[in-house]
Formats: sequence, C-alpha cells, structure tokens
Amino acid sequence: MKYESTMTSKGTVTVPAPLRKVLKLEPGQKIQMQLDKNGGSIIMGRGVTMEQLEKVRDEILSKLPKRKPLTGKALKEAAARAWADGYRNE
Repeated sequence: MKYESTMTSKGTVTVPAPLRKVLKLEPGQKIQMQLDKNGGSIIMGRGVTMEQLEKVRDEILSKLPKRKPLTGKALKEAAARAWADGYRNE
C-alpha cells in the first residue's frame, strides 16, 4: 500500500485512515518512524500508549512470586554485605 500526505508548515503530517486502521493507531498515541537503509523511505510503526505499557507491566508483575518488600534498614544491610563481599574479592 502506498499513500500520500502533505506536511504542514509546522511539520504535522496526517496519517491516512487506512494506515491508522491497519496499525490500530489511537489519538494521542506515539508513532515510531525511521528511515530505511537507503534513506529514501520512512518506515512507520505503532508506539505504545501508557495504558498498554501499564497493562503489560501488571501482567508481568502478576507472574512474579510475591515477596515482602525490603525495609530501609534491610536494604542498607544488604548493600553493606554486597559491598563487603565485593571488597573481599578484590
């Protein structure tokens, strides 16, 4: 498919409706663009909305084992042990 669009004086380009439909673009969504190897064509891809990113994050986190969060004291102790272990190995 080949489409044409005109760039405004501010650099705005309208993505033709058939491409928006195929790429499932939503208003406000970021679009990734890069030049092809020869620098003569722009390759477009769909970016990720914040909602999509949060959904994927939540899916990944739900698969991780539940752990009790470290307290500030426990975190400092773990960092001190790691530093001491690294110091001994040098």
